[in-house]
Amino acid sequence: MKKHNFKKLNKFKGFFLSFIFCFILPFFSFYAINEFVLKPSTFASGTSLCGVDIGNLSIDKAKEKILTNQKQDDSISLSIVFGDKKWTFTEKDFETKSSIHTVLDEMQKSHRRGVSSKRLIKKIKKMGFSDETATTYTLIGIDEKIDNIASEIETEPVCAKAVFSKNSYSISPSKQGSKLNKEKLYNDITLSISSGFSIVTVSTCPIKPQFVEEDIVKATKLQGEFSTKYSSSSYGRKNNINLATQALNNTEILPNEIFSFNDIVGRRTLDKGYKTANIIKDGTFVKGVGGGICQVSTTLYNALLLSNINVDESHKHSLPVSYVKPGLDAMVSWNGADLKFKNTTSLPIYISSNSNNESINFKIYGDTNPENLAIKTKSEIIKKIPAIKDKVIPDKDGKYAEKIMFKGEFIREKSSKDGYEVQTFLEYYKNDELISSKPLRHATYEPQQGIVYEGCESLPKSLTLPKNKHTEPED
Repeated sequence: MKKHNFKKLNKFKGFFLSFIFCFILPFFSFYAINEFVLKPSTFASGTSLCGVDIGNLSIDKAKEKILTNQKQDDSISLSIVFGDKKWTFTEKDFETKSSIHTVLDEMQKSHRRGVSSKRLIKKIKKMGFSDETATTYTLIGIDEKIDNIASEIETEPVCAKAVFSKNSYSISPSKQGSKLNKEKLYNDITLSISSGFSIVTVSTCPIKPQFVEEDIVKATKLQGEFSTKYSSSSYGRKNNINLATQALNNTEILPNEIFSFNDIVGRRTLDKGYKTANIIKDGTFVKGVGGGICQVSTTLYNALLLSNINVDESHKHSLPVSYVKPGLDAMVSWNGADLKFKNTTSLPIYISSNSNNESINFKIYGDTNPENLAIKTKSEIIKKIPAIKDKVIPDKDGKYAEKIMFKGEFIREKSSKDGYEVQTFLEYYKNDELISSKPLRHATYEPQQGIVYEGCESLPKSLTLPKNKHTEPED
């Protein structure tokens, strides 16, 4: 058995050696002869580079001939012209770098491997050379110079835009922009240097504005509006409402842009003119800078809903408010609760707002309701939560000493209010017929406890207090 295996091994070795001598050695011999003996040391007849005939020349001889030809006119005088502007450069403005040997070596390798001219051009381009005749050097710094020229001549397009006043609007005109045609300029510079011409004229491409007047006409269709009243507010609260309303007037929201109430109105500070007024904090009314701002955001929120705009962020108060139905309020706070939506249409959305110490009004313009549906909001009270019994506080510090003195005398500081559990909806009508309804918010508002102060002194027996149902605490 072992002897038989040995014979098979000898037979395999013989076959392996025959394969090497018949196939492998001839292949390597051919490669070696081709690479080291028959390797072309000269370029083929008719080969040229940079307009110079280098046929039948070695790489070194070809390089010498090209450089000699280049030295006959190695100065650079380039003028780039655009209208009445002109930029002139000489060889002192550039760092020149000869790369002839690299290119010649690449050409010879490519010719030897049978690479086509198109593939060769692509290779040279990847190396940083153009396919024009001036591939012998690269002008270092030309990119920066062209960028500087571009910054002087390029103009941004101007879109048409709507500007709203109280009862009307105007449309500012659009204007085309222009952009430097860099590809053509690079090509013209290369041709200019290689042909001996020194002046290159800049070409520009027009840039159309995103919106022209016809687009804005479509975007100025009234989509919805909403108003709330604040005539009984304090001076500080009225001031704050007016400031925020003015900040929002003429706001333009472009397609795919996100509107943020806090971003537009900004931080509410004394330095910006905001005053101290009542705000809701932790379920109770307290004094704070910017009180009243939430009525502005609430009014805007309802205008957006009626305009068929999907509001991405809104927040309810912890307590019910008097200026809008439960569930339809929109509380905001700096670095906290915000009112946000995204313009998902192809045209701008415009917000027009005004206030007059009596009422706030918001109007929304755009193309947000293409089906022209009538939209209504609905607030449905699921459950009423009874108000909490009045809290009676003895007026020990004399806070209301001018109005109350004796026990049994009361003055109301805060009224009690019921709380609610509500569900709000958006209803869509066509030809006065309800076609769909969409739930908006399920919300709970805590009841508010009334606060009543009572005098602290004992009433003399000789006196009787008149009964006043308006000042007595509620059960």
